[in-house]
Amino acid sequence: MKRIIISLAVVGAVAAAVVVGTTAFFSDTEQSTGNTFTAGTIDISVGESGLVPVALNDMKPSQVAYSNFTVLNTGTNPVNVTKTIQSVRTSENGVNEPECLAYQGVWNGNSCDGGVVKNDIDSVIQYDLSVKVYNGSTLVWNQTLNDMDKTIAEKNGQPSFLGMLPAGAGWRMDVVESYHMNSQAGNEYQSDSMTFNILLTGTQLQGTLVLSNKDPNRPVQDGWFVLGTKTGTLTYGVKDDKFNYTFVTSGLAATPGTSYSLIHYADPYPGNGAGSVGLIGSGVANGSGEISLAGSPDFDKDIINAKVWLVPSASYNAGTKSIIGWSPANYLFETGLMDYYDSVKP
Repeated sequence: MKRIIISLAVVGAVAAAVVVGTTAFFSDTEQSTGNTFTAGTIDISVGESGLVPVALNDMKPSQVAYSNFTVLNTGTNPVNVTKTIQSVRTSENGVNEPECLAYQGVWNGNSCDGGVVKNDIDSVIQYDLSVKVYNGSTLVWNQTLNDMDKTIAEKNGQPSFLGMLPAGAGWRMDVVESYHMNSQAGNEYQSDSMTFNILLTGTQLQGTLVLSNKDPNRPVQDGWFVLGTKTGTLTYGVKDDKFNYTFVTSGLAATPGTSYSLIHYADPYPGNGAGSVGLIGSGVANGSGEISLAGSPDFDKDIINAKVWLVPSASYNAGTKSIIGWSPANYLFETGLMDYYDSVKP
C-alpha cells in the first residue's frame, strides 16, 4: 500500500509538470524596428589653395608679412578649431660685418672672430591673428586673438582657439595672420632664419566655452581683441533634456554684491533676435568680486550658433531679452559660438 501511495505521488508530480509545461496564456507582442544609432563625423579642410607655407623672405625691422587661409567644415557636426605654431627652429644663416660687430666680435674681412652669437630671431617677430566666420557672404562672428602682443617665441607650442565652425554648406572660417619684425631689432638679426610648422585641429563640441573681456576700442568689423584679463568658463551638457550648466569667473573684480546675468545674445542688437532664450542665469559677485552660477533651465529648444555674454543685470531686461544701453567694457563675450541640443526626456 505504501508503494502504491508513493507511485501515485510520483505520477501526480509528473502530471503537474506536464500541465505547467503545456498550459497556454493570452499574450501579445509589439516590435520596434529600424532603431538606429549613428556616429557623426568631424572633418575639416583648408580652402582650395590648402595650408600654404608662410614665406617670410628678406624681412627687415618694421616690415610686415601676411598669410591667410580658409577653413571648411566637411563633416556633419560643428567643430572647435585650434591653430598651433610649433617646432620653431632658428639658425644663424651666415654672418656679415654689421652682424659681427653687433655680436661685439672682430671682423677679419671674411668671418667673425669672437663675440656672442645671438640666434633668437623668433623673439623679435610679433604675431597678429584674427578670425571671421561667414555663412555665405554674411559675417556671423569675428574676433582678434593676437594683436602683436605675443612673439613667435611666446606662441611656440601654445594652441590658439580660433572659434567654432558650424557644419553645412556655405559656412567658412577665414583666418588672417601677420608677422611683424620689431622695429627695434638690431643688426644681430641680419640674415638669420627661422622655420616653423602650423597645425590646425578640429574637435567636436565638448561642452566648454570661455568668455573673455574684449577691447571695444576698434571697429567691430575688424574683430574685437580678446584681452583675456577677465574670463568666465561655461561648462554645460551639449545634448541633454535640460541645459545643465556651471559658470565661474576669474579676474572679474566686480564690486561685491553686484548682480550679473548670463545671457544668450541673439543678433541683432539689443540681442533678442530669433531663437533667443534670453536669460540663462544670474547671481551676485562674492566678496572676491567673482561670479559662480549653476542651474538646469529647460529651454525646450535647441540653441544653435549662439553667442553667450555675461553682463551686469542692470544692463539687461530679462522680460524683453534685451540689452539696456551699451557698456561693453563691463561685459564678458564668448570666444567662440556654441551649440546646445535639446533632448526630449520621456
